[in-house]
Amino acid sequence: MVFGLRPLTPRRIIIFTSASVLFWILVFSLTPITSPLPPYTGPHEVGILDVETEVQKRVIHDAILKETGENAFELSTLAVTLYYPSSLPSAPPSLRPWARPWLPQPISLIGRGYARLAGISFAPLQSLFTFGLWLLGSGTVIPGVVDAPILAGGGKVPLDESGGRRKASDGAKREHQELKRDDDKVGTLPCVVFTHGMAGMSQSYSHYLGSIASHGYVVAAVEHRDGSGPGTIVHYPDGKEKKVWHMKLGDLESKPPITDLDLKKAQLAFREAEISETIKFFARLNAGEAPVVNLKLDSPRKALPGFKGRLDMDAITVAGHSYGATGAMNALKAAGTKDMPINGGIALDPGKGSGPLNKNIHVPVLVMQSGEWTEKQVDFYDQGKHFDVVRKIIESVKEGWFMTLTGTAHPSCTDAPLIVPWIMKMVTGTTLDPRIALREYIDTSVRFLEYLQSGDKKGVLASDVTSQAGPLGDADKRNKANGQYGAKWEVHVVP
Repeated sequence: MVFGLRPLTPRRIIIFTSASVLFWILVFSLTPITSPLPPYTGPHEVGILDVETEVQKRVIHDAILKETGENAFELSTLAVTLYYPSSLPSAPPSLRPWARPWLPQPISLIGRGYARLAGISFAPLQSLFTFGLWLLGSGTVIPGVVDAPILAGGGKVPLDESGGRRKASDGAKREHQELKRDDDKVGTLPCVVFTHGMAGMSQSYSHYLGSIASHGYVVAAVEHRDGSGPGTIVHYPDGKEKKVWHMKLGDLESKPPITDLDLKKAQLAFREAEISETIKFFARLNAGEAPVVNLKLDSPRKALPGFKGRLDMDAITVAGHSYGATGAMNALKAAGTKDMPINGGIALDPGKGSGPLNKNIHVPVLVMQSGEWTEKQVDFYDQGKHFDVVRKIIESVKEGWFMTLTGTAHPSCTDAPLIVPWIMKMVTGTTLDPRIALREYIDTSVRFLEYLQSGDKKGVLASDVTSQAGPLGDADKRNKANGQYGAKWEVHVVP
């Protein structure tokens, strides 16, 4: 007897469709499609503020957009999301504004941007992207208080080994650390400039960055206008606006024609200019000589004058993920100059297709890779395997660390695994709990930032090399170090 498929009658279609709908309702009811972002890991409340300010207008590359004829790489304003420690716990809850929505507004801009990024120009299909974003992210808020006052007076709270406040018995050590800084810097807050990855946004890393801020740092996450994000709006002082969409080679015209590598160089140069402008923005806030005009619509600005005299302009670290890690490492070549007074860098999964990596680094640097990024090797711009190229660069740095957090994937340092954990687990195949992964990334980053101030190596930074060759060596030589929260690190390079 030959068994074949039964014909799809209208009745069977209705039964099949009904059963499928009931199945997914059951799945979503038993496993919520989204989860709220967890509290930050440090001792401080976190303030959050979107700021856009005018900068000196300049064109980074002469390519123009075919669609509009406008300069594709014109820098005229700087947009950042600030995360900073706050004194707000002393204020009554009734005076606390609502936390910032995780998705920037309008959601339709980001939905259309991701649709364009996927090559979809049909408006109804673009609307589906907007609906998907609304479904997954509209109910998520960034834990933090919009326009909260910056941490008052005494500066960052020294931390003990567990991430809590140091006890009185640590006073002598704290005094020793403070003496290593200029007297007028004691009590000021170190700063971090963060640059997002390809197709990312300034708020895509809110838990990682907000947690760093909760440990006593002022973090500025740049909203890049280099055409690498899904979409953003430039607000001009005269009230006009311009939308910047994700750019591909086919969107651009130039003489001679722009190549893929030219595009990456232009975007990295644009990012470097934005990093420099962010440092200047920090300096303006710290000087407090003239009010910073916030061009971001509907964004408050009462907290900005409170930054006067609160920032340590000799302790500015640049950090980034993926394309942003490439950009952060690229900016380190100018570390110590007037425009780039940078004291160190943090690179999470340096890009594999965003151009060659800068080798000219003379400040401390920490490179943290996900397990996925380390295991999946590619030939990197005719320089060898990506892992080996990164290892050799960090080995050449006087104070450099290179390590891999096992059981993680490329998006593990972003908010995505926290908001849609089971979807990300299915897509990436990670084995490490996403909250543990981010705790490890945060703890190691904070330890590195503390090292830049004190010179003390703690946590995984104090480990010896456990796996120098990583995926390129013998499997039996790939030993691991224990992280602060139970995860495993492969340590490839230490100072």
